[in-house]
Amino acid sequence: MGGSLENVHRERLGRCIDAVLRSGSERAMKQGDVLRGLSAYSLATSSGARDVLAHFLTVRAKAIALALSGDEEERAPRNPRDVLRALGLYTKTLQDVQALVPHKLTEALVALKGEKLLENAALKEMEGLRLDVHKRWCGDEIQFYTPFIRHDDLTGEQARKMLTDWAEKGWQVFLRGLEHTLESMTEFKAIVEFRTSILKLWIAEGGKARGFDPSEMLDELRDVFNKHMLRVLETKVAKLRLVGSEVSAALEAWREDITDKHQSLWDVASFDTDLSSGAAQFTQDVVARLYGRNDAVSKAVTSYKSWFHVIDDVGQVVDQLKRQRWDNDALALSQHLDRLLGEAYKRLDEQLATLWNGQREGPNNGAIAMYFVRLLRDIRARLPKLEAVKGFGLAAVPSLHEVVAKTVIITPLDNFATSALARKTVVGRSLWEGQPALPGSPSPGTFRFLRNLVTAMGDAGGDLWSPAAVRVLKQHLNKQLSEAWMEVFGALGISEGAEVKGTDGEAAENEEPPQEDTGKEAEDALKQHQDLLVQWLMDISYLRLFLGSEDALKELEHTFYQKSGLEKPAKERLAKSSQDYFKRTGLLFGLLT
Repeated sequence: MGGSLENVHRERLGRCIDAVLRSGSERAMKQGDVLRGLSAYSLATSSGARDVLAHFLTVRAKAIALALSGDEEERAPRNPRDVLRALGLYTKTLQDVQALVPHKLTEALVALKGEKLLENAALKEMEGLRLDVHKRWCGDEIQFYTPFIRHDDLTGEQARKMLTDWAEKGWQVFLRGLEHTLESMTEFKAIVEFRTSILKLWIAEGGKARGFDPSEMLDELRDVFNKHMLRVLETKVAKLRLVGSEVSAALEAWREDITDKHQSLWDVASFDTDLSSGAAQFTQDVVARLYGRNDAVSKAVTSYKSWFHVIDDVGQVVDQLKRQRWDNDALALSQHLDRLLGEAYKRLDEQLATLWNGQREGPNNGAIAMYFVRLLRDIRARLPKLEAVKGFGLAAVPSLHEVVAKTVIITPLDNFATSALARKTVVGRSLWEGQPALPGSPSPGTFRFLRNLVTAMGDAGGDLWSPAAVRVLKQHLNKQLSEAWMEVFGALGISEGAEVKGTDGEAAENEEPPQEDTGKEAEDALKQHQDLLVQWLMDISYLRLFLGSEDALKELEHTFYQKSGLEKPAKERLAKSSQDYFKRTGLLFGLLT
């Protein structure tokens, strides 16, 4: 029973001593307190200086490992405060050992051997023992007990070797624990704050220990943080692919007139006009409708904007590192970001191009092209300032504009061909003026065509019509209008050689005369539709002011002029009339001008 009780008290005493030795960085513990703890261990276990130092290093190593490893079973990562505590223990251990071993520890052990145990001043001052009363009840073995402890079994060289070995192993344990803790940290702000605290502590305390190169160990700390920041950066930048995944999901779930539906800017009833909480939401709705951001576009753009914050975050980290004078670390992070961004945008560009090519000939290619135009426009509006990404998405833009233009002009062009061009008489012929009489305005059908065209462009979305998109639309219109007009002209029965001779003799003088029957029929048809040709000249001249001087309409105008029999002054009057009418009406078709 006595032996069992003795063991219980011995274990309890050992735990108390270890707790004192472990607490080196939890509070401002003086080295004298550490020395008393070491002396207590030596006294309790009859250990010499070498064993005392070994035990002290073991206790501190376990304390550092516990702070870094967290729960023994779950191995859950600890928070940054635990890592800071572990680093504090590490630096404090180096300083304590160099300050106390071997001289002060040896002196303390010698002092223990120099007096009887019950004569120790510290024991006498402990009121709980009441040695002044109870001492006489102790036996001679206790009253005259003097500790016998080896104090000379540890040389300075041995102490340095023990500390060096411990320091190397402990440093590797700390670095592994630091890496383990960083694995759960993915926010740059938290990582940099943690890094700042670690480096600040090491710079302040790491250099106080003799015989160690603090700059080399500082570089190792920086290397751990830098590598982790680069890994986090790679993970975050790679998430740009989620924008492509969002686009792919939208295309797979595409439903005509539903996915591509967007609300009109002038549909006031659909706005939330409750401004009691501010106008921010109302403003966002207006801007979204103005730029055609329906749900499908908004999801992809929102995904991109959420991802783009990584660039802002890294920019703040780089600025903070520069303020802390870690220019090399800031430069390495910035260069790595630039390289990763170039690769990520290239992959996204290829992904979007593949998705578009798969839909280019599909039944909904027009609406999908508009979706891609808006998406690329919003992405390009927030590109990083890098030479490698300046061309992002531009390769697909011409084909997108081409499909958009073809889609928009189909209905207006069909209506123009089946109504205005199909009419063989001139509306408003009696209103012609001058000598010879010429129209002062385009035909109602031509005016209606322009109105229908601009309406179709507006229905598709005014945000689509950049100068490049309008230029593509005009090119297609020039070609297709010319083809439609020539088809109708051919149906009039007017041969290429037939002309109405003007008074200035501009008819082809040197051409061979046509055969008698066919030539007479062609001339009759030409005279019958001469007014129609003149009106068409006016229409074409007016349309060219909107659509530009492309070769197709220009050649068509020249053909009709040759057939019309008009003299050059009459043609000039016609051109001036179209220009005057354009000045009065051009703003009605603003998207074309």
